[in-house]
Amino acid sequence: MSLHTSLFIAVLVIIALFDSEALKETTEPVTCGSVVKLIHKDTGNNLHSHGIAWGSGSGQQSVTTNSAKTDKGSLWVVKESSKASEVCEIGTPVKCGDIIRLEHADTTKNLHSHLFKAPVSGNQEVSGFGDEHGNGDSGDNWQVVCESGQGLWYRYVPVHFRHADTNRYLVTSGRHVFNQQNCGHQCPIMGQTEVSAGGSKTSAGKWLTDQGVYFPSKIDTDSGDEL
Repeated sequence: MSLHTSLFIAVLVIIALFDSEALKETTEPVTCGSVVKLIHKDTGNNLHSHGIAWGSGSGQQSVTTNSAKTDKGSLWVVKESSKASEVCEIGTPVKCGDIIRLEHADTTKNLHSHLFKAPVSGNQEVSGFGDEHGNGDSGDNWQVVCESGQGLWYRYVPVHFRHADTNRYLVTSGRHVFNQQNCGHQCPIMGQTEVSAGGSKTSAGKWLTDQGVYFPSKIDTDSGDEL
């Protein structure tokens, strides 16, 4: 990631954390390039990551949920699949069924899964993976699964994320909290909940966007419509 790109994303992160409440009245689509916070519908916690590695399994960067409202570790950049032939242009609406990547804005690691076992639930592990430019592998690809009849991924509307390589769903649960018993007395993620990939499409896998910087839909902009 270039210095220019890093500075640009840093500015978006600040705006996303402190100046996005007014956007909640809209019903616009999520678009490529947007920096978003993802909220787990059942628990109200944020999809989160940080520079802390899993102590077991892959040893890659851990992904959890937490309840902090202004934590920059809970912001994610929406971008194209690792297998896409070209970059998803900023402002392109994400369609239901599209395969995307979610890049952690603070560390440039992609939301990732693979066949390692998650430490608490025993589900498939979810981690942050990739280099400093946000490049990883096919394990970073997630399909946006919407409710029936929906054509686009809309802001503040729950969706599921299906892992493209393994057909498992991004999930979390209030039952899988890190504590002294399962993480030790010096646990750096105490009180946060494990994020994993589960085999079934259930309410534990519903996520919706919240705070963020959303680029206007390129379709509306090109047509001259006002957002």
